Amino acid sequence: MVAVGFLVLLIATVFQGSFGICFKKYQPFSWEAFWALFSIIGVLLMPHIWCAILVPDYFSYLASTPMTTLVTGAACGFFWGISSIWYSLAINYIGVSLVTGINLGLSNLLGSLIPMFVLGTFPSMSSLILLLVGQAILLGGVAVLSKAGFMKNDTVKVEDKQDAKSKTKSLFMVGFIMALASGAGSAAINIGGSFSNYPVNLATEAGVTPMYANLLQWPVVFFGGFLANFGYAVYKLIKNKTYTDYTKPGCAKAYGKVLLTSFVWFAALGVYAMATALLGSFGPVVGWVAFNGLALIIANLWGFKDGEWKGHPKARNVALIGNAVIIVSLFVVGIANGMA
Repeated sequence: MVAVGFLVLLIATVFQGSFGICFKKYQPFSWEAFWALFSIIGVLLMPHIWCAILVPDYFSYLASTPMTTLVTGAACGFFWGISSIWYSLAINYIGVSLVTGINLGLSNLLGSLIPMFVLGTFPSMSSLILLLVGQAILLGGVAVLSKAGFMKNDTVKVEDKQDAKSKTKSLFMVGFIMALASGAGSAAINIGGSFSNYPVNLATEAGVTPMYANLLQWPVVFFGGFLANFGYAVYKLIKNKTYTDYTKPGCAKAYGKVLLTSFVWFAALGVYAMATALLGSFGPVVGWVAFNGLALIIANLWGFKDGEWKGHPKARNVALIGNAVIIVSLFVVGIANGMA
């Protein structure tokens, strides 16, 4: 069962590592026009669509969930939603590669360890030690990838010229804190899913296959995420008066891109939820580490394919080493899961 779980997890990471490509070339939509529709279709509707297809009478389990559970899960989702804004702002201060490294590292650390306490599922001491070793190796791999990013980008690109001229230690700290907050926000998805386990348990007790019942956590979490993302996108639409994008010539392709992005994005989390059920009681712990680690590798492979490292042979070689370190960490995490 564990082997099947890791196979399903691999499928989830393919979606997770690939969905970023879908966010390119959505013209004539502006970012906010695209994001508003994506928030509705991907963040709000997709979780319900998947549940409606795979979990009979799914809404009854959500309706039977205590309000405190719903609010807690949605609050985690809301935190995740605003963290994406922090992520983009942090890039202006300290650069893409450093923000990505901090974000992924903290997301993996919090997103795997906190569910352990939320669910009350603690592995044996030897398994826990090995899991922490795997985490440390993973963070090392992320650090190497961040180094490759710095090698590739000799200077931090800042859109605002005034910020570029006045780059000081205080600005670095602002960016660093925002990056930490964005990492915690990314982890909030998995933490919120762990807090939203009540409807999952109800469905399982009613005879629903655990692999499908696990999907019930996402309508709760992403309702909060929808509020944050849609609210900000609408604010930008009104401020920039870009709501006319929806009727621009050639917008049919952009509508299709929204549908594709919504499916691929949620497929990553939907299949991930199934994988955690197959991985056993420690699925949300070790699964989150492997999910993010493998997705980072796949995203880097897409980057290599698209020529992002072309002309930067030394940086490319360092990036390959970083990916190799991450692969080693995943083997360690897999062994830890087998010992749990």
